Amino acid sequence: MKTFRDLYIQLNGVNTETFTQKLESQTNSIWVRRKDKEEIASGEEHFMCFEAVKNDTIMPVALFLFPYSDAETWWVSNIVPTEQNELTHDQYNDALISFNEQIIQPAIIDTPITAQLTSDVITVASVAGIEVENALKRFSKLANKSTGTSHPSDQKRWFEFLTMAHHAHAKLDVNLIIHTLRELGWSGVRACGLGWRLDCRMYRSSSHADPSL
Repeated sequence: MKTFRDLYIQLNGVNTETFTQKLESQTNSIWVRRKDKEEIASGEEHFMCFEAVKNDTIMPVALFLFPYSDAETWWVSNIVPTEQNELTHDQYNDALISFNEQIIQPAIIDTPITAQLTSDVITVASVAGIEVENALKRFSKLANKSTGTSHPSDQKRWFEFLTMAHHAHAKLDVNLIIHTLRELGWSGVRACGLGWRLDCRMYRSSSHADPSL
């Protein structure tokens, strides 16, 4: 399923001031630093704001860099449009890629700083592990897709998937489960029904789940 990408920057001993200077030195005709927007929120947590003007590859946006968990790690916390109401997944990700390629990567050359750009696709395996994904696929392959979990054997395999997801401490998004089930051949109605049941019961033991659908 398509998702918004994340960009994490690990400073690896480089101080924040030097990091900030290196980023600002790479500003260009597309990406500029907006210190005025940073000053509006003065007194709050330190952050950096960059804006991109409209061009052939990305929409005009404002991008925000914040410390992630400590001063050693920074991340792009959000990208918001400046001339429209919202960004699609592709528009958001294109802006993030542009910022990474034009500002981050040139700035960290010959430094210990590293940057990681996450995937634009999310799967059950990437969230909960391959065993959980295989459990969902096993349920889907053997289940009667017209009756959901009505049959005891289908119910048992569904509960096995729920239990494995629970033990993996996986926060599986409803939309991801629905999308995955649709890809596995389930109707929209059945996929949505199972997805919403997961949302209600994934953190309960299978003995407390309602098997009816």
